[in-house]
Amino acid sequence: MTTQRWILAFCLSLASVFGTVELFKTKEIQTYTCRTFGSGIVQPFKGKSYYVRSDCPFKLTSFNVNRGEYSVTIRRGHNGLLVQVEIIINKVTTLLRNGHILVQNKSVSLPYDHTYQHIFKYGIYTRLRSSLLPFTVTWHNIHGGINSLWVTLESELCTDMCGLCGKQNVAGHRDELIRDSKLHDHRCKIRDPVRS
Repeated sequence: MTTQRWILAFCLSLASVFGTVELFKTKEIQTYTCRTFGSGIVQPFKGKSYYVRSDCPFKLTSFNVNRGEYSVTIRRGHNGLLVQVEIIINKVTTLLRNGHILVQNKSVSLPYDHTYQHIFKYGIYTRLRSSLLPFTVTWHNIHGGINSLWVTLESELCTDMCGLCGKQNVAGHRDELIRDSKLHDHRCKIRDPVRS
């Protein structure tokens, strides 16, 4: 082979290798996490934390993907701990209340596997993972309620997203998020938020 052919063969092999490397590159996955704690603090998917002092039920997050509904609703007791959490994944309702887990109104033990979700112990936490979307809900039970809960999405935020966790591409003003996320219950109270 002549020098030119060797150079051509070398360049083609390099192009082949780099082309293969490019094929195996994975797109970086963006992860969004919304957290809430027994103190009433809410850390939305985007933006600054804020405080919600209320025993009213609230939509923590809600969105639709591929005709599937995803929703997390919370209610705090007078001590600030979460006393009820409702998680809906594609019409399957999971209720967390009094340290118990109910799926479609039936008590379940862990680990629990269902077509749309898996619930299992995760160290000191309990985790619900959707099998339809990279969506997880993780919580920690203590006596009297749930003192920490977070929702994690390993995908872009949906355009129809709403709730205390915020809206897609909008950090949102906390008073607006609180007002728009409150579910109707005339017996509950929203107390003055602590201003930072």
